[in-house]
Amino acid sequence: MNGPLRGFRIVDLTHAIAGPWCTMILGDMGAEVIKIEPPVPYQARRFGGPKYKGEPFFHLAFNRSKKSLTLNLRTKGGREALLNLVKISDVVVDNFRHKVLKGLGLDYDSLVKVNSKIITCGITGYGPSGPYCDRPSFDLIVAALSGTCDLTGEPDGKPVRPGPAIGDILAGTLASGGICAALLEREKTGNGQRIDIGMLDASVAMLAYQIAWYFCGGGVPKRMGAGHLALVPYNIYKTQTKYIAIAIGWPRVCRALNLEWMIDDPRFQSHDLRIQHREIIDKAIQDRLMEASAEDWLALLEVEDIAAAPVNDISEVVEDPQVKYRNMVIEVEHPLGGWIKLAGNPVKMPDSIDDSSYEPPPTLGQHNYEILCNVMGYSREEADKVLDEGKAAIAELEEHLYRTI
Repeated sequence: MNGPLRGFRIVDLTHAIAGPWCTMILGDMGAEVIKIEPPVPYQARRFGGPKYKGEPFFHLAFNRSKKSLTLNLRTKGGREALLNLVKISDVVVDNFRHKVLKGLGLDYDSLVKVNSKIITCGITGYGPSGPYCDRPSFDLIVAALSGTCDLTGEPDGKPVRPGPAIGDILAGTLASGGICAALLEREKTGNGQRIDIGMLDASVAMLAYQIAWYFCGGGVPKRMGAGHLALVPYNIYKTQTKYIAIAIGWPRVCRALNLEWMIDDPRFQSHDLRIQHREIIDKAIQDRLMEASAEDWLALLEVEDIAAAPVNDISEVVEDPQVKYRNMVIEVEHPLGGWIKLAGNPVKMPDSIDDSSYEPPPTLGQHNYEILCNVMGYSREEADKVLDEGKAAIAELEEHLYRTI
């Protein structure tokens, strides 16, 4: 693939979401991403739910623009093959707990002895240090611990997890940026380095204005549904046909909705007063919006240049004209035949990245011989030995995999 990262090789030891999201972004930007997978389907390839010709939706969602090499890292041949690949690579990305990689001899201190310029990036729940470093983590657990769940949901409801895997996606996105920065620094200094991304760190950083609110004396932020701590109006409202979102625009929104009486009301004469009386403002807007359809209100608000939008479901999102115009739904030809649609890459670099050139998610071991023989210089017999050794130790491998998820 072409792209600004062409010529860089990424060894992908990741699973689940955060790590695969990171390496998919790097692959979309032109890096050669070699995904190391066990020779038996694992995690993403065992997910329930819909499939495309046997390939689970979860694997398809996060593994575009990669090559698949199956190695059993519990065997001598598998570890040696990985280290040989590290010798000729630029970056190794993983999201295993630190003790797992150290136990396999694949931590940064081990890899840097093989390639002094290697950059490693570990994406874990809590980072490799601190009292939680050896705990298992998932997006839900980090969302709960970081306060994200406590801030999500209706005021009188229970805490909930945000719909998308925000902690995973944010950590993976930050990791991809850190890797690009490390590659740039290596071009200047010749030195590699380790990058450490904790999902909890990323999720706490995401609460930037809520934390600032708390330390500025605003109290502990609470769940507000679709509302905002410091902006009014800023909410989701029901109309005759569907819900719509409206974001600020005071006092223009009052005029647009024929609620001019609120402009001169002494209760709403300052930003702080509007925050104090947000329930009154929201009720007046809600009552007014129930008098017509979402389509009518959105047309009016657009004319008045007020930020507003329908609350779309996924079937509406993928058909939205802006989403389609920006190539945020793409089609790739699958190696098992036919074309599949996936979410596109939000990084738009029209002079460097061609949205139509992305490679499909690979089948398990699809690139075994291409990588072992063409990239690493193994003979066919040597490649067969490594692959057969990995398959022969399946029982031990599966026991290890399910112990360390």
